[in-house]
Amino acid sequence: MAISNKPIFGRAVIFVIYIFALLGFSYATNNEYGVLAAESSTEKENFCIIYFKEFGSLPEEKSKAHFHILLDNSKLDWCENHPESDPNSKVVLLSKGNCSISTQALNIQDRGGKGVFFITHSGKVANIDINDTAAESINITVGLISENSAERLKAMENTVTVKLFAPHSINFDFSLLVIWIIAMITVSIGAYWSGLIRFAIFFKEMNSLPGGEKELPNKPSVRVNTIEESSLNVSTYAIGGFVLCMGLMLVLLYFLYDYLVYFIIGLFVLASILSVHSCLEPLVLKIKGSFCKADFRCGGSSCHIDFRQVLLVSFAIAISIYWVIIRKEKYSWILQDILGVAFCIHMLKSIRLPSLKICFVLLVLLFFYDIFFVFVTPYFTVKGESVMEEIATGGSSTEMLPMVLRVVHFGFDPLAICYKQFSILGFGDILVPGLLISYCHGFDLVTSKKRIYFITTIITYGIGLLVTFVALFLMNTAQPALLYLVPCTLLPPIIIGWCKGELPTLWNGFKVVQPTDATRYPDVQVETNESAPGAANEIPSMPSTDNPTSKNSVNPSEISNEGSGERNYLLQ
Repeated sequence: MAISNKPIFGRAVIFVIYIFALLGFSYATNNEYGVLAAESSTEKENFCIIYFKEFGSLPEEKSKAHFHILLDNSKLDWCENHPESDPNSKVVLLSKGNCSISTQALNIQDRGGKGVFFITHSGKVANIDINDTAAESINITVGLISENSAERLKAMENTVTVKLFAPHSINFDFSLLVIWIIAMITVSIGAYWSGLIRFAIFFKEMNSLPGGEKELPNKPSVRVNTIEESSLNVSTYAIGGFVLCMGLMLVLLYFLYDYLVYFIIGLFVLASILSVHSCLEPLVLKIKGSFCKADFRCGGSSCHIDFRQVLLVSFAIAISIYWVIIRKEKYSWILQDILGVAFCIHMLKSIRLPSLKICFVLLVLLFFYDIFFVFVTPYFTVKGESVMEEIATGGSSTEMLPMVLRVVHFGFDPLAICYKQFSILGFGDILVPGLLISYCHGFDLVTSKKRIYFITTIITYGIGLLVTFVALFLMNTAQPALLYLVPCTLLPPIIIGWCKGELPTLWNGFKVVQPTDATRYPDVQVETNESAPGAANEIPSMPSTDNPTSKNSVNPSEISNEGSGERNYLLQ
């Protein structure tokens, strides 16, 4: 990784947390249910229900529904009649029992009941046994309610009255719009910053070669004082191993979620501290003044303190620890998203892939990885749930992985209580396409004054994310976002590069190699310049394709070394 100026511990934390970041995906549900509006003398609350239309219909508006007293008979089995209970004109809360729900509902109806709701763990209609013969005689409301909702109903004080209604769902969730905006801003900033750093380091590497300053289409707009390389030196085999490790970690999470989730939360806190510091440091260092620094004697040596750095580190630690404290509160998603955005931006500007070939291999492997763990794994799990969905939503655990953007559902939909509490988008759906977009921006800066690759991939990323959200509604199930994001972001730069004749350069990338490092790079073309004086400043011309000894073509944007007898190291 191109983070050589960071301590080894910091790099290890970033590497591990990056793997877990890629385990996330976009998830949301949208089903048409009903609403149970409960009121007591001290409180009011709405609950989501699933009701069977074949038994009895519900009004669409709350104002047209009638109040009924709620009777808790969850400890009674209404497969038989219970004279001690009086369900007359009441809505009854029952457990599933040892017979069909039709039989129990018919017994409630015969005693004058107005409705019956069965407490269920799964909330799936397919798991409910309905006796068709008995169902023909039922004309009261029959439905399901979750165990959690039932417990909250039982906890309400005094007599509880309920209204039952089934409003039309407004098929638009503003939380998805917020997630789209956050993702677009994060990718744009991270990729833009990454491109500037890549180009600044590349420019510095070029100028470190003999021959002085080289002519490039742009000049760096940021200063780099690191010893990082302009891109990560990684092979396709390493990418394959990385994706394999991700799959193994995902399986471990599935079986050991209750234990590993706390380990990941700890890693997320450490990564958040590093990321917040990294993102805010350029802004904080712009603060000037004598009060910012202090020099004093410490024993026999002089000590230097930068109060700006002290305050920034303290702030990063405090905000990360505060998130741990409030992470189970309803409003914690705001701070989690802020930390998540900082993390994604930091990762995008720190990890710079060397070529489109590496980007292609990574995105294609993760494309199939996402599809497998969302669509294929339900055929192998006991509960029929996808491994990805179970991990991303936390399953039955009270803890959720923090490696996602979370936005609470909001809007005008009266059935919002029936949705998952949050819409989520995994960090991987930001970072994976973002690495490609970052590379495209760096390539733009090195080769052209225009940012055609960067702008195009940003736009197509936004389109791919919108397509993902549309698929959520149309298919009514969890979607692997990379199924749509990978084609939308990967194909446009390939097509543009082919049309402009830049595809070979775009595909293989560019890297400045010092003469002493030539043996580390087998793809480097080594040429001996023994031309006459005055020819040293010329830009190398494209070698003839008829020359069988030429292993790599020379990009005109790559500049030769000066001086007679020196060697030019050109990598494409």
